[in-house]
Amino acid sequence: MGKMIWPLALCLAMASAWADDDEHHERHDKRRPRQLSSAGAPAVWKTECGSCHMAYPAGLLPAAAWRQQLDTLRQHYGVNATLEAADMQVIRDYLLRASASNTLPTPASTAGEPPRITRTAWFIRKHDEVAPAVWRRASVKSASNCMACHRDAERGDFDDDRVRIPR
Repeated sequence: MGKMIWPLALCLAMASAWADDDEHHERHDKRRPRQLSSAGAPAVWKTECGSCHMAYPAGLLPAAAWRQQLDTLRQHYGVNATLEAADMQVIRDYLLRASASNTLPTPASTAGEPPRITRTAWFIRKHDEVAPAVWRRASVKSASNCMACHRDAERGDFDDDRVRIPR
């Protein structure tokens, strides 16, 4: 009888560990940006931010990261992207308000460089199956080109079921 209890206890312990692990992953998977919709975004945000790249949905970064982005526009990834004061205030107000519910940590950045969405834990986890060669394809160009695979990315639609990775 004693020989039968040990395997049962081991199985129960392993099942408990797996359940805890699944529970941890489930909680971790739910940690995603909120407010990805760009509905209600000011036109100046779409015009100014969208003139050089996709106007990234505010919910992709927490407010602290957007503050850092806006405070370093003079050297925005190698480009001077400064704005008129009135436009800057409208964009700042929108980004900080719309990203307020994103409590995920601000991603680490290279010294002097603003945070990158592509370095957030959420982005890395969601793209962990994308081979490095895919990012280098002429049709994709880089991890920051969301619209290459997510056609409705500017509207905040990153649904896995609608991903189309171009050749």
